[in-house]
Amino acid sequence: MYLYENQFSREHDFATDARAGKFLVIASTPRCGSHMLGHALHQIGCFGFPLEYANPVNLPEWEKQLQRQGFPEVLDELMRRRTSSNGVFAIKIHYEHIATFGGFPPLMRHFPNAFYLLLTRRDALRQAVSLSRAKQTGVWIAGQQASTHPPQYSYQDINQSLKRVLMDTASWRYLLASHGCRHLEMSFEQASADLDGTAALLAGKLGIEAPSRTARPVTHRQGDELNQQWYERFLQQHRASSDSLTRQDGLLDKVFRRMRGG
Repeated sequence: MYLYENQFSREHDFATDARAGKFLVIASTPRCGSHMLGHALHQIGCFGFPLEYANPVNLPEWEKQLQRQGFPEVLDELMRRRTSSNGVFAIKIHYEHIATFGGFPPLMRHFPNAFYLLLTRRDALRQAVSLSRAKQTGVWIAGQQASTHPPQYSYQDINQSLKRVLMDTASWRYLLASHGCRHLEMSFEQASADLDGTAALLAGKLGIEAPSRTARPVTHRQGDELNQQWYERFLQQHRASSDSLTRQDGLLDKVFRRMRGG
């Protein structure tokens, strides 16, 4: 099952057949709000259409739709179709998707001199609650997918989701800093509160003309009372526990291995 079925539609292709010369990478983590931002930027018309093109779940369908074999060929064709008329190609990449490129240096070679927007959530625990719920239900996009399973609260899964969010965010920060990438960190809350300002800022970073269109949210918030209940229940349990990050936990070892390239 694909996370976003509509992504394959030809209606999202640009008719200009422009050659990609400027690259925007939305460095993201699951449930950080990157889907909303990607759609808002696409609506403006000068940032391509940043979607999860490197998500391996989607590769077989892209190969079928584009009549291409392997990720490099698929990406080349997507860059031809999804580059806006001003030569901007944009993509959103979760940390785990870097492996699709064969590592970060190959990713950088695909998108030379790219500008990276590291998108985060101010409340990582709420992000983890949202991630835990989405993994269970299969609903990643509000109004476009039907729930496959009723969600059940799990302290352990929320805790692991929180560790994943924090580790992936820290790993992005490390890669962008250690490779000297042009980048900016912004919270989803900040970006969504001023979409036009965010678009103008990104246009300046990319060296393109400021957008003339106004951005409007085209996706909907998924959080509800159930998310709040899980959030509060987790806090109560965690405060009564002795859980902490230790070397025995394994999380810190994973971070160190990533820093060493292992």
